[in-house]
Amino acid sequence: MKKINQDNREDIALTGFFEKNRKLFFYLIAGIAFVTIYTYNLLTPYLSDDYAYLIDVRKAHSLLDLVRQQYGEYLSNSGRIIGQFNVRLSLSMDKQIFNVINSLMFLLLAFLIYANIQKRKKYDSFVLLTILSFLWLFSVEFGQTMLWICGACNYLWGSVIILLFITVYRKLLQQPDRKHAVLVGAGMFLLGVLAGWCNENTSGGGLFLVLLYSLNFWTDRRKEKRKTVYPFMVSGIAGMCCGLIGMVMAPGVRKRSATMSEGDEYTGIVGLLSRTYKVIVNMHELFLVLMIMAVLILVLLSLQGKLKTFARIRTNDTVLFILAFLATSFVLALIPTPANRAFFGAGVFLMIACIQGIVEAREQKELAVQLLTCGLVSVLCMILFFTYVENLVDLARIYREENERIALIEAEHGENEDGIVVIPQFREEFRTVYSVAHDSDLTDDKEYWINHFYEIYYDIGNITAIPRDEWDVRYGSRE
Repeated sequence: MKKINQDNREDIALTGFFEKNRKLFFYLIAGIAFVTIYTYNLLTPYLSDDYAYLIDVRKAHSLLDLVRQQYGEYLSNSGRIIGQFNVRLSLSMDKQIFNVINSLMFLLLAFLIYANIQKRKKYDSFVLLTILSFLWLFSVEFGQTMLWICGACNYLWGSVIILLFITVYRKLLQQPDRKHAVLVGAGMFLLGVLAGWCNENTSGGGLFLVLLYSLNFWTDRRKEKRKTVYPFMVSGIAGMCCGLIGMVMAPGVRKRSATMSEGDEYTGIVGLLSRTYKVIVNMHELFLVLMIMAVLILVLLSLQGKLKTFARIRTNDTVLFILAFLATSFVLALIPTPANRAFFGAGVFLMIACIQGIVEAREQKELAVQLLTCGLVSVLCMILFFTYVENLVDLARIYREENERIALIEAEHGENEDGIVVIPQFREEFRTVYSVAHDSDLTDDKEYWINHFYEIYYDIGNITAIPRDEWDVRYGSRE
């Protein structure tokens, strides 16, 4: 009996220690998160389209020149002036500055997801760990959307801006009667324009989600016979619409869509059905684990009686973010088949839905539910540890090989009698989803697009790349 009492006292003391230092543990986890993503950023060199923009950016001599360049791209290629201008700004600075800012953006995305999770505790380390595990393990094409400069500025940074707007909008809906309504409305319009002008489908999905929250707010306030519409609601939604229209109606978007559509085998309704099928296939490949998790969470919430009426369903955050995920994904059927990274924003919405469902389910203090939710997050953290270490080594190898290749190019080492600099390709065994290196590696065709960018940037006549083993045999022994 004395031993049992002693064990209970020790458990209470341990729990009290964690509760007393809740804030410390929370920020310790955040600090570790920054160091881990910063390390990955350090080991990510310029890759792929970075070189195309580097060539363009070094012609600029001022901020105004960068603005002119971006306007030219708006007219010729892309309507994403927010993301693409951030690319130019990032490439005009030292890479180390981008490494810090991009790491902070990753952390900000985690904190914004955290801010959108309801019913959590203050300084909830469990929720933060869950968010970080989900981001590392389930983000779409992590290397392309989180680390590669051209991708991160469009997808990671864009999602941060969109989620910032959603977060502020939801906060205002909770306390709509505020002073300085005109200033708040003007601020929401500007933030809405930025959020709407980030990314076609994710901005659209964010607008859809804001409309759902607005509709729920209007319905509930109408029943209570209270004011249903506020200036910030109108200005915020109008801002997002203006930004979205400005992006999708850009002359460059129309030209690019026409070019991408040239290879489509089907048009009209058949083409729409074909693209819808491809979206479904992509969703299966990219989100199967998360979708299974979402279904199980919905079943669990239903069994707990939290979805037993339509009123509860329409106001449930897990349901709303799942709807945003579906809208953000299926709207891609309206355009020519995009790259997988276009689903990044949809994945963020689905992750929020799952994490919200986990937190909501944990309100039930049943042992089975606690074991299921805590066990899941614990397993994910364990998987993340091994995944991080293994891919850290691969990134370090890629970084080393890229530096070696640049040194070869600059020294014109391996130049053959045809006047072509030959460098080794990245070793295939180093391929990782945390880097875009292998997806845009140089080839043995000197006319290939990435070869051409390297040639212009490093001012070399011709560059080709061959498999590493073959290069070692032909040039590895040269001093």
